[in-house]
Amino acid sequence: MTIINLKSYLFSKGLVFLYLHGLNQSIMKKFLLLITLGLFISCSNIQHPDYAKNLETTKQWFEVFVTEDLDATMDFYADEVEYQSAFYQGPIMNKEETREYLKGWQNAMEDITWEAERYLPGADPETGIPNGSVRTYGYWSGTNTASGKTFRGLWYHYLTFNEEGKIINGGDFGDATGLVMSVMPDQE
Repeated sequence: MTIINLKSYLFSKGLVFLYLHGLNQSIMKKFLLLITLGLFISCSNIQHPDYAKNLETTKQWFEVFVTEDLDATMDFYADEVEYQSAFYQGPIMNKEETREYLKGWQNAMEDITWEAERYLPGADPETGIPNGSVRTYGYWSGTNTASGKTFRGLWYHYLTFNEEGKIINGGDFGDATGLVMSVMPDQE
């Protein structure tokens, strides 16, 4: 059996290590070192240095939002912000549009609470590298102002921060239209 045939046979049988055993010991050691390093890096929990600070800011944002103090809520946002609406085909909004969007939620609902299921580190969408952003899953609940009907819905939020700790990008995802329709006043 020639070397090429032996190599093909070993690879076809999944016996790659037998083939690699025949390689120079130095190459094999480097290969194993790279594999070990790769496993170490992929299994480690490397966090962006700003994640802990941004996580606390995110938790504070939710605490302030439920007080319905819109000015205090807006203090968390940078002047140049892009925020994604939760409504079907909702736009990416600037700061003033985000203010009106949040005001709409606060005006329509009373006794708002946020019950976080979990907070998670975010990553740059283009590189997949942790960027200090925060994602969270949880439940919004409260009472509709007009109908008095209560709601509880599962939502996802993401917030990205600048160096000053201000929100520069974010959005919320949940069934906003379904939530609004479920708490509408009954038609007579």
